[in-house]
Amino acid sequence: MENDTSSLGVLPRVLGISSVGVVCILLMLKLGNRRQYKLPPGPWAWPVVGNLPQLKGNPGFYYKVLDFREKYGDIFRLQMGVHNVIFVFGHRYVQELLCNKGELITKRPNWMYIPDKLLHGKGIVWSFGESWRTMQANLKSAQEDPIVVSALQRHLAAEYEMFQSHAKKCSSHTLEDLIRQVAFNFLSSFLMGKRYSYEDEDMVKIRDKLADFSRCMATANCVNFLPFLATLERAKIKEAEDDQDFVFSQFREILQEKSNTSRTGLLSDFFQIYLSKSENERSADGMTEIDLLRTTVDMFVAGTDNLMVSTKWILMALVKYPDVQSKCRSEIIEAVGRDQRVQSEDRQRTPYTLATIKEIQRMYSPVTLTPFHCPEQDITVGGYDIPKDSFIMIDCRAPCKNGQFWKNPDVFSPDRFLDLNGTQRLPETCFIPYGTGPRYCIGKYIADIFLYMFTANILQNFQITTRNPEEQLSFENVFNLFGLHPLHFDKVELKTFDE
Repeated sequence: MENDTSSLGVLPRVLGISSVGVVCILLMLKLGNRRQYKLPPGPWAWPVVGNLPQLKGNPGFYYKVLDFREKYGDIFRLQMGVHNVIFVFGHRYVQELLCNKGELITKRPNWMYIPDKLLHGKGIVWSFGESWRTMQANLKSAQEDPIVVSALQRHLAAEYEMFQSHAKKCSSHTLEDLIRQVAFNFLSSFLMGKRYSYEDEDMVKIRDKLADFSRCMATANCVNFLPFLATLERAKIKEAEDDQDFVFSQFREILQEKSNTSRTGLLSDFFQIYLSKSENERSADGMTEIDLLRTTVDMFVAGTDNLMVSTKWILMALVKYPDVQSKCRSEIIEAVGRDQRVQSEDRQRTPYTLATIKEIQRMYSPVTLTPFHCPEQDITVGGYDIPKDSFIMIDCRAPCKNGQFWKNPDVFSPDRFLDLNGTQRLPETCFIPYGTGPRYCIGKYIADIFLYMFTANILQNFQITTRNPEEQLSFENVFNLFGLHPLHFDKVELKTFDE
């Protein structure tokens, strides 16, 4: 028995030693596999949190990343909590990734904590595969449909009338509030064929719930990078689920109202196009009701901020360059007059105004980095390996100021876009305010309509100035959840010509 007991005592020690040995072998194999990759350079990272502490603080995430670019070059990696993120800058590498290898990086990391808990692979932003391709094709088709575009222009013209009446009188709404409302109603018109009054209680609830949901859904949410913090964020995540359920219920009511009306009329919004298809067609297309609702939320969340912040930068730039503002206004009045609303088709008759908006987008686009891309297989860029399912963030801003393709890129000059005729074309990745490649921003078609019509109608009817015209307007900005936000837009004012 003594011999048996001693044998039993040795066994755990042997198993323990064996287990340690197995773990060591696995670690060695893992390290060996790592050495097979030539990964981009990057800074030393703290255990658990990685480089997250170095990415916090003003003026925001984007500028912190630029500091790393200056030190490590156009391709580098940062450890953001549990995720290894590879950043890609420079026209050459952006072109290589988004265009040449675009089909290999359409995947989104929807297994991250917040997207996994709230989105379940649905919608247009965080989905991938056939579901995403189908929804993207449907949205693109709707935005290019002449009946939808015509209805959208009518809605925006009516919306501008409301905006103008508020902007001319001493309204309780700030200029930023008014722009946000116009952007929200514009998207609502495209998606649901519905506009709201500025004081509509349902609209205010929907807009506020979407804003709260957007903050929770932001990629920068710490739980996405440090999932062990989820227990501390449980209440916020539950609140986001409730916000989403409320918005879904409101959208379902609108969908039901449309379903109860005749379907023989013209299909003038995204909901009507969805309802025009049979259940079998929707199932075959991967366009179920939940796909529709999630995509609608995505379009509101991403679109409202994009349109609002882009408009703010356009108005600020027109203040900074008063001669350009005057030239645009003269062109609009000569082509359209003062008594008729500017429409989307007037773009061809006002080329300088259109070129001015593009030049402002080139220099002041709020969008800096693409959402996360993930390669479906191991790929190489710039001589570095990017393993399958790595997280990639790609720069949208620097190519717009590349001196190789833009003469005097730091000089504001709308004329550079007037010089682009049929024989002179820029590379696809030189002007990418909406990204490029397969996963470009699908809302770019209606965004172009909005930015042109809204800006042109403001120019037609208002002088864009500041509270103190003698004081130079500061273009100081900060990186927020969406992109670069101007800090001093509150100084911008619209004045009628008789003031």
